[in-house]
Amino acid sequence: MPKHQPELARIYNAFGLSSNHELSTLLANIENIKRFSGLLHAVEREFFMVPGEPSSEPEDEGAPIDDECLVNSWGSTQVEYLKQFRAALPVAAANSVPAYEAPVTGEKWSLDGENGSWDYDSLDDLLKDNYGHDSDGDGHPASFRLGLYEGGTVYRGIECKDDPADFVPDQDYVIEHMAERACDSDAGEWADNYPTLNAEAKADLDIALAPLRAWARKHCQPDFFTIKDITPHIVTAEDVRQSRQP
Repeated sequence: MPKHQPELARIYNAFGLSSNHELSTLLANIENIKRFSGLLHAVEREFFMVPGEPSSEPEDEGAPIDDECLVNSWGSTQVEYLKQFRAALPVAAANSVPAYEAPVTGEKWSLDGENGSWDYDSLDDLLKDNYGHDSDGDGHPASFRLGLYEGGTVYRGIECKDDPADFVPDQDYVIEHMAERACDSDAGEWADNYPTLNAEAKADLDIALAPLRAWARKHCQPDFFTIKDITPHIVTAEDVRQSRQP
């Protein structure tokens, strides 16, 4: 029995404590359980929630549809909970993929605004390389090209980079690839209509591909880009002065 508060005996016993433990020890155990429970439910809310089904009850008509948790830590045994947890892991992996945030890109500059000519990150860099540089080409008069001078026109645009996830296999590609491999297998003559998937299976495949999209975004950011919002810019004396600053 607890030596100071015998009415708490059952609570002490529930925590595996003896009568020699102080009340502070019991309180510490309770606080730890609350903290661990809070962590578990935070994990469940973050990774295991899916859209719920509309209620069939008349009084709930028009009410917001609550999300549902794929695991039930209240009404399940340990074995049941682990089984639910294992089955829900692919959903958790998909839910852990953050929304795509395009990399911050800036302006690019070009002498002529043509594809493949956007080599400069600033007007200063463009002017330093090209201002006043006439070109004789191969020496033939027709190959002479006037360099860039004040009053000349250059072009400014905004750099755009694709989402790397757009370059990984999608649901249709995976299904088609499986079908082709099955047809090329030793049992290929019997592989017609393989794989036959219902809507649930296709949804599960999309969930399974989410970590692949996350991997591409982490490791395969492109160094190539396209250009939008192209605008001409007339070189001014101030532009030239700024480009000559040390």
